[in-house]
Amino acid sequence: MHCDKTTKLKMPALNAFDFQIKLTEKERRTHTREIDLHTHSEFELYINLSGDVSFLVANNLYPLSRGDVIIARPGEYHHCVYRSDASHRFFWILFDCSKNRALLDFLKADVGKNYISPQGPLREELIDLCHSLHDGFLSNEERIYAFFRIFAILKQSKNAASDQKSVLFRELHQIVHYIDQHISKELTSGEIAAAFYMSQSTLERKFKDALHVSPSEYIRRKKLVLATELLKAGKSVTEAGTGVGYNDTSYFIELFKRYFGVTPYQYKKANK
Repeated sequence: MHCDKTTKLKMPALNAFDFQIKLTEKERRTHTREIDLHTHSEFELYINLSGDVSFLVANNLYPLSRGDVIIARPGEYHHCVYRSDASHRFFWILFDCSKNRALLDFLKADVGKNYISPQGPLREELIDLCHSLHDGFLSNEERIYAFFRIFAILKQSKNAASDQKSVLFRELHQIVHYIDQHISKELTSGEIAAAFYMSQSTLERKFKDALHVSPSEYIRRKKLVLATELLKAGKSVTEAGTGVGYNDTSYFIELFKRYFGVTPYQYKKANK
Protein backbone atom coordinates (compact mmCIF):
# COMPACT_ATOMS: atom_id res chain seq x y z
CA MET A 1 0.00 0.00 0.00
CA HIS A 2 1.40 3.34 -1.04
CA CYS A 3 0.98 6.39 1.18
CA ASP A 4 2.10 9.82 0.06
CA LYS A 5 0.60 12.52 2.28
CA THR A 6 1.90 15.96 3.12
CA THR A 7 0.63 17.88 6.15
CA LYS A 8 0.96 21.64 6.13
CA LEU A 9 1.01 23.46 9.44
CA LYS A 10 0.90 27.19 10.05
CA MET A 11 3.05 28.17 13.03
CA PRO A 12 2.13 31.36 14.91
CA ALA A 13 4.72 34.11 14.98
CA LEU A 14 6.44 34.48 18.34
CA ASN A 15 7.63 37.90 19.46
CA ALA A 16 10.33 38.23 22.06
CA PHE A 17 9.11 38.55 25.66
CA ASP A 18 10.73 38.60 29.08
CA PHE A 19 9.99 36.29 31.95
CA GLN A 20 11.30 36.00 35.48
CA ILE A 21 11.85 32.83 37.46
CA LYS A 22 12.67 32.87 41.16
CA LEU A 23 13.38 30.11 43.65
CA THR A 24 12.28 31.17 47.12
CA GLU A 25 12.26 29.72 50.62
CA LYS A 26 10.11 31.66 53.07
CA GLU A 27 8.36 31.47 56.40
CA ARG A 28 5.01 32.98 57.25
CA ARG A 29 6.50 35.86 59.22
CA THR A 30 8.84 36.89 56.37
CA HIS A 31 6.61 36.14 53.38
CA THR A 32 4.67 39.40 53.39
CA ARG A 33 4.18 39.90 49.64
CA GLU A 34 2.45 36.61 48.85
CA ILE A 35 0.41 36.64 52.06
CA ASP A 36 -1.10 39.97 51.01
CA LEU A 37 -3.88 39.72 48.47
CA HIS A 38 -2.60 41.08 45.16
CA THR A 39 -2.85 40.82 41.38
CA HIS A 40 -0.55 41.21 38.36
CA SER A 41 -0.86 42.48 34.82
CA GLU A 42 1.25 39.44 33.85
CA PHE A 43 0.73 35.69 34.11
CA GLU A 44 2.10 34.02 37.22
CA LEU A 45 3.01 30.36 37.67
CA TYR A 46 3.48 29.26 41.27
CA ILE A 47 5.11 25.82 41.57
CA ASN A 48 5.14 24.40 45.08
CA LEU A 49 8.17 22.47 46.32
CA SER A 50 7.49 22.08 50.04
CA GLY A 51 5.62 23.61 52.96
CA ASP A 52 2.26 23.56 54.69
CA VAL A 53 0.34 26.03 52.52
CA SER A 54 -2.81 26.59 50.52
CA PHE A 55 -3.30 29.12 47.73
CA LEU A 56 -6.26 31.44 47.26
CA VAL A 57 -6.88 32.39 43.62
CA ALA A 58 -10.03 33.61 41.87
CA ASN A 59 -12.00 33.03 45.10
CA ASN A 60 -10.98 29.37 45.35
CA LEU A 61 -8.67 27.86 47.95
CA TYR A 62 -6.38 24.95 47.03
CA PRO A 63 -4.10 22.98 49.39
CA LEU A 64 -0.71 22.44 47.72
CA SER A 65 1.65 19.46 47.60
CA ARG A 66 5.08 19.13 45.98
CA GLY A 67 4.84 19.80 42.25
CA ASP A 68 1.36 21.36 42.35
CA VAL A 69 0.95 24.44 40.16
CA ILE A 70 -1.16 27.57 40.54
CA ILE A 71 -1.85 29.70 37.46
CA ALA A 72 -2.84 33.29 38.26
CA ARG A 73 -3.98 35.09 35.14
CA PRO A 74 -3.79 38.88 34.71
CA GLY A 75 -6.22 40.57 37.07
CA GLU A 76 -6.95 37.48 39.20
CA TYR A 77 -6.57 38.15 42.92
CA HIS A 78 -4.40 35.62 44.71
CA HIS A 79 -2.23 35.00 47.73
CA CYS A 80 -0.54 32.25 49.71
CA VAL A 81 -2.19 31.03 52.94
CA TYR A 82 0.17 29.50 55.51
CA ARG A 83 -1.41 26.72 57.58
CA SER A 84 1.57 26.54 59.94
CA ASP A 85 4.99 28.09 60.52
CA ALA A 86 6.74 25.42 58.42
CA SER A 87 9.27 26.68 55.89
CA HIS A 88 7.88 26.99 52.35
CA ARG A 89 9.88 26.55 49.09
CA PHE A 90 8.48 27.38 45.67
CA PHE A 91 9.26 28.53 42.15
CA TRP A 92 7.65 31.74 40.93
CA ILE A 93 7.49 32.48 37.20
CA LEU A 94 6.16 35.79 35.91
CA PHE A 95 5.77 36.63 32.22
CA ASP A 96 3.85 38.92 29.88
CA CYS A 97 2.46 37.49 26.65
CA SER A 98 0.58 40.57 25.49
CA LYS A 99 2.64 40.62 22.27
CA ASN A 100 1.93 36.96 21.59
CA ARG A 101 -1.81 36.58 21.28
CA ALA A 102 -1.52 33.00 20.04
CA LEU A 103 0.30 32.00 23.21
CA LEU A 104 -2.11 34.01 25.34
CA ASP A 105 -5.06 32.20 23.73
CA PHE A 106 -3.35 28.89 24.42
CA LEU A 107 -3.13 29.72 28.10
CA LYS A 108 -6.77 30.75 28.27
CA ALA A 109 -8.28 28.01 26.14
CA ASP A 110 -6.15 24.95 26.73
CA VAL A 111 -4.96 25.29 30.32
CA GLY A 112 -8.17 26.80 31.61
CA LYS A 113 -7.59 26.00 35.30
CA ASN A 114 -6.04 27.82 38.24
CA TYR A 115 -4.89 24.59 39.92
CA ILE A 116 -3.04 21.80 38.13
CA SER A 117 -1.45 18.75 39.73
CA PRO A 118 0.91 16.88 37.35
CA GLN A 119 1.01 13.15 38.01
CA GLY A 120 3.80 10.57 38.08
CA PRO A 121 7.07 11.44 36.31
CA LEU A 122 5.58 14.67 34.90
CA ARG A 123 5.70 16.18 38.39
CA GLU A 124 9.45 15.73 38.80
CA GLU A 125 10.11 16.68 35.16
CA LEU A 126 8.33 19.98 35.77
CA ILE A 127 10.44 20.70 38.84
CA ASP A 128 13.65 19.75 36.97
CA LEU A 129 12.71 22.13 34.13
CA CYS A 130 12.22 24.95 36.63
CA HIS A 131 15.64 24.27 38.16
CA SER A 132 17.22 24.26 34.69
CA LEU A 133 15.64 27.59 33.81
CA HIS A 134 16.57 29.09 37.16
CA ASP A 135 20.23 27.96 37.02
CA GLY A 136 20.67 30.00 33.84
CA PHE A 137 23.10 27.66 32.05
CA LEU A 138 20.79 26.76 29.15
CA SER A 139 21.35 27.88 25.58
CA ASN A 140 18.66 29.99 23.92
CA GLU A 141 17.22 26.93 22.19
CA GLU A 142 17.20 24.91 25.42
CA ARG A 143 15.61 27.81 27.30
CA ILE A 144 12.80 28.06 24.75
CA TYR A 145 12.25 24.31 24.86
CA ALA A 146 12.16 24.24 28.69
CA PHE A 147 9.67 27.11 28.85
CA PHE A 148 7.25 25.56 26.37
CA ARG A 149 7.75 22.05 27.74
CA ILE A 150 6.40 23.38 31.05
CA PHE A 151 3.18 24.37 29.28
CA ALA A 152 3.02 21.04 27.49
CA ILE A 153 3.10 19.36 30.92
CA LEU A 154 0.40 21.68 32.24
CA LYS A 155 -1.78 20.96 29.21
CA GLN A 156 -1.22 17.23 29.56
CA SER A 157 -2.04 17.40 33.29
CA LYS A 158 -5.10 19.63 33.15
CA ASN A 159 -7.57 16.78 32.65
CA ALA A 160 -6.32 15.05 35.79
CA ALA A 161 -7.04 18.25 37.73
CA SER A 162 -10.48 18.90 36.24
CA ASP A 163 -12.29 17.30 39.18
CA GLN A 164 -10.21 19.03 41.84
CA LYS A 165 -12.46 21.15 44.02
CA SER A 166 -11.59 24.17 46.07
CA VAL A 167 -11.54 23.49 49.81
CA LEU A 168 -13.17 26.87 50.41
CA PHE A 169 -16.55 25.68 51.65
CA ARG A 170 -19.66 26.85 49.83
CA GLU A 171 -20.83 29.44 52.36
CA LEU A 172 -17.48 31.24 52.56
CA HIS A 173 -17.16 31.09 48.78
CA GLN A 174 -20.50 32.91 48.57
CA ILE A 175 -19.34 35.48 51.12
CA VAL A 176 -16.13 36.19 49.19
CA HIS A 177 -18.22 36.57 46.02
CA TYR A 178 -20.53 38.96 47.90
CA ILE A 179 -17.51 41.07 48.89
CA ASP A 180 -16.46 41.26 45.23
CA GLN A 181 -19.92 42.46 44.23
CA HIS A 182 -19.94 45.21 46.87
CA ILE A 183 -16.25 46.14 46.95
CA SER A 184 -16.92 49.64 45.56
CA LYS A 185 -19.14 50.48 48.55
CA GLU A 186 -18.51 50.97 52.23
CA LEU A 187 -18.54 47.44 53.56
CA THR A 188 -18.23 46.15 57.12
CA SER A 189 -17.95 42.66 58.55
CA GLY A 190 -21.13 43.34 60.54
CA GLU A 191 -23.03 44.08 57.33
CA ILE A 192 -21.74 40.88 55.74
CA ALA A 193 -22.64 38.79 58.77
CA ALA A 194 -26.17 40.19 58.71
CA ALA A 195 -26.50 39.50 54.97
CA PHE A 196 -25.70 35.82 55.60
CA TYR A 197 -27.73 35.50 58.82
CA MET A 198 -24.79 34.73 61.10
CA SER A 199 -23.14 36.42 64.03
CA GLN A 200 -20.08 38.57 63.47
CA SER A 201 -18.02 36.26 65.69
CA THR A 202 -18.99 33.27 63.48
CA LEU A 203 -17.95 35.20 60.38
CA GLU A 204 -14.64 36.10 62.00
CA ARG A 205 -14.00 32.46 62.92
CA LYS A 206 -14.79 31.19 59.42
CA PHE A 207 -12.33 33.64 57.83
CA LYS A 208 -9.62 32.92 60.38
CA ASP A 209 -9.98 29.14 59.99
CA ALA A 210 -9.90 29.14 56.17
CA LEU A 211 -7.89 32.21 55.15
CA HIS A 212 -5.98 33.09 58.34
CA VAL A 213 -7.14 36.70 58.08
CA SER A 214 -10.08 38.67 59.49
CA PRO A 215 -12.92 39.63 57.13
CA SER A 216 -12.25 43.35 57.69
CA GLU A 217 -8.58 42.89 56.79
CA TYR A 218 -9.51 40.85 53.72
CA ILE A 219 -11.89 43.60 52.57
CA ARG A 220 -9.28 46.29 53.19
CA ARG A 221 -6.60 44.45 51.18
CA LYS A 222 -8.95 43.80 48.28
CA LYS A 223 -10.08 47.44 48.18
CA LEU A 224 -6.49 48.69 48.13
CA VAL A 225 -5.43 46.29 45.40
CA LEU A 226 -8.41 47.40 43.32
CA ALA A 227 -7.42 51.02 44.00
CA THR A 228 -3.99 50.36 42.46
CA GLU A 229 -5.72 49.09 39.31
CA LEU A 230 -7.87 52.22 39.14
CA LEU A 231 -4.82 54.44 39.55
CA LYS A 232 -2.98 52.60 36.78
CA ALA A 233 -6.09 53.03 34.60
CA GLY A 234 -5.79 56.81 34.93
CA LYS A 235 -8.23 57.59 37.75
CA SER A 236 -7.38 60.44 40.11
CA VAL A 237 -6.53 59.76 43.75
CA THR A 238 -10.01 60.91 44.81
CA GLU A 239 -11.69 58.80 42.11
CA ALA A 240 -9.67 55.73 43.10
CA GLY A 241 -10.62 56.20 46.76
CA THR A 242 -14.33 56.67 46.14
CA GLY A 243 -14.22 53.86 43.58
CA VAL A 244 -13.42 51.40 46.36
CA GLY A 245 -15.70 52.91 48.97
CA TYR A 246 -13.38 55.37 50.73
CA ASN A 247 -15.10 58.76 50.58
CA ASP A 248 -12.59 60.30 52.99
CA THR A 249 -9.63 60.96 50.67
CA SER A 250 -7.24 61.75 53.55
CA TYR A 251 -8.00 58.42 55.21
CA PHE A 252 -7.61 56.60 51.87
CA ILE A 253 -4.20 58.20 51.32
CA GLU A 254 -3.07 57.31 54.84
CA LEU A 255 -4.25 53.71 54.48
CA PHE A 256 -2.73 53.32 51.03
CA LYS A 257 0.66 54.60 52.21
CA ARG A 258 0.57 52.29 55.23
CA TYR A 259 0.16 49.27 52.95
CA PHE A 260 2.28 50.18 49.93
CA GLY A 261 4.85 52.56 51.41
CA VAL A 262 3.98 55.36 48.96
CA THR A 263 1.04 57.71 48.52
CA PRO A 264 -1.57 56.95 45.83
CA TYR A 265 -0.23 59.88 43.79
CA GLN A 266 3.34 58.56 43.98
CA TYR A 267 2.10 55.10 42.99
CA LYS A 268 0.17 56.51 40.03
CA LYS A 269 3.16 58.52 38.87
CA ALA A 270 5.47 55.49 39.09
CA ASN A 271 3.04 53.30 37.16
CA LYS A 272 1.93 55.81 34.56
